[in-house]
Amino acid sequence: MAQVYVNAAEFETLFGAMFDRIETNDPDGLDTLVEQQMVIRFRLRDPAVDLWIDGRSKPVETSFGRTQLDATLTAEATANTLHELLMKTLPLAQAMLFRKLKVGGSKSKAMKLEGLLHSMQAVYPELFAERRQAP
Repeated sequence: MAQVYVNAAEFETLFGAMFDRIETNDPDGLDTLVEQQMVIRFRLRDPAVDLWIDGRSKPVETSFGRTQLDATLTAEATANTLHELLMKTLPLAQAMLFRKLKVGGSKSKAMKLEGLLHSMQAVYPELFAERRQAP
C-alpha cells in the first residue's frame, strides 16, 4: 500500500477535523478517556507525527508534536496502520497480534483504546473520502 499521507501537515489537518467532528457529533463519545483521566500518545511513522489526545478534562483536546504531557498510554504504528484501523480494514486485535500496533502502558487502560478507536471510526471514513474528493 502506498503511503496514505503525503506529509505530517496533511495528516494533522485531517485528524484535527476528525476530532472536531467527534466533539460536534458525539460530545460524550470520549467520556471514557475523561473518566480515566487518560492521555494517549500516538507515535506514528511515515510520516512522523506525534498525536496527543488529552482526556484529563472535557472537551478532550488534541495536539501534535512535542508536549509536556505524560502519556498514560503510548501507541506506536505507521500512519497507514492507523488508517487501516480507522477504515475498519484491520481489526485491532490483529494489529496488536502482528505487532503493527504496539501499545505501552497499563493493559487495563489499553482496553480503553478500543472505545477511542470506535469514536474515530464513526467519522474518519467520511472525512477521508471528502479529502479524496477535494480539488
